[in-house]
Amino acid sequence: MLHPAGKQKEALDRLGEATAKGVEGLQAACPNDVPLTPVGRLEAMQHRLEAMLQAAKLVEPALDEFYATLSSEQKARFNTLQQRAGS
Repeated sequence: MLHPAGKQKEALDRLGEATAKGVEGLQAACPNDVPLTPVGRLEAMQHRLEAMLQAAKLVEPALDEFYATLSSEQKARFNTLQQRAGS
């Protein structure tokens, strides 16, 4: 939909890599088993929240870099991607 090329494609690739690393961290922080105690559940929740924050810190700079390479028209299309995906 955006048709990135050149530096845009490179920045998009870096965004994809950062997103993949963020997903790995989130998956590791969200095991399938649920702790039995309330204290254990709170600790698990804290671990998940820390992983979410770390993922955001990984993705944000790459997203900012990619977004900065887009033209105004591409930014307008990019800004509506989530709306279209949710439709």
